[in-house]
Amino acid sequence: MDEKDHRDTVRLSPLERATLAEIEEGLRHDHVEPDPPPTPARRSWLPLSIVLMLICSVFLAVVGYRTSQPAVLWCFAILWPLTVLQAVRLVRRWMKAGGRGRITSWF
Repeated sequence: MDEKDHRDTVRLSPLERATLAEIEEGLRHDHVEPDPPPTPARRSWLPLSIVLMLICSVFLAVVGYRTSQPAVLWCFAILWPLTVLQAVRLVRRWMKAGGRGRITSWF
C-alpha cells in the first residue's frame, strides 16, 4: 500500500493528534549528549592497573607452580583473564586515539 493511501485511510481524533504532536515535539528536542572526553587522570589508571595485575599474575603463577596449592592456582586462573581483558581495553583505547578506529566489529 502506498504511503499516501495509508494516510488517507487513518483518521486521528483531536486528542490523538494533540498527543502525537506532543510526542513529536519532545522527540525533536530530545538529543543525546556526547560523553565527555576522558581526562588525563582517568586515562592513567588503566595502564597502572594492568601493570599491577600483571605483577600479581606472574607472582601467583610462580608461587602456584612451586607449591602446587589449588587456591593459588585458582587465584591465578581468575586474575590472568582479567589482566588480558584490561590489556585489550588499553590497546583499543590507544588504537582509537591514533585514529585507526575499531579493531574488529565486536569491539
